[in-house]
Amino acid sequence: MNKEEFLKELKKNLRYLPKAERENTLTIYESKDNYQNLDPIEIANNIYQEKKLNYIIRPKIKFLDALNIIINQLKTKDKDSIINIALFFLYLIFILIIIKIPFIYVRDTIATLFNKIITDQNYGIYGLVFELVYALTTILIYIRLIKNKALDLEKKNNPK
Repeated sequence: MNKEEFLKELKKNLRYLPKAERENTLTIYESKDNYQNLDPIEIANNIYQEKKLNYIIRPKIKFLDALNIIINQLKTKDKDSIINIALFFLYLIFILIIIKIPFIYVRDTIATLFNKIITDQNYGIYGLVFELVYALTTILIYIRLIKNKALDLEKKNNPK
């Protein structure tokens, strides 16, 4: 990683600091000579920890890479890992059910309030829109949870 990339990444990761503190920290790291062994995520997390701020920066991971990490973990045939991942997928099913409840409640409440103007055809379209929003919401939450699980598994298997 070169100087510009490092400073850009560090600035992005320090976004929760006040601007003056962020600029002071960046000034300190601009004077470094070697950026090869510096990790902007680790530095940002250390700064947040020193300042007793409750922020944790996690590395970015692509969804397919996250799935690959989970699949490789299953291939190890480690009984504890398999149980852990099975429980994680049960948790995902539970999340699927919990997310559905508010969508049903809002859909039915709105349909009851506007029952005079919602015909059968309009209700079908209205219901379809709600189902699509529910599906999109669930998919986005699943992607985030799977990425976080993969990062946790990677951290557990490869501690620094």
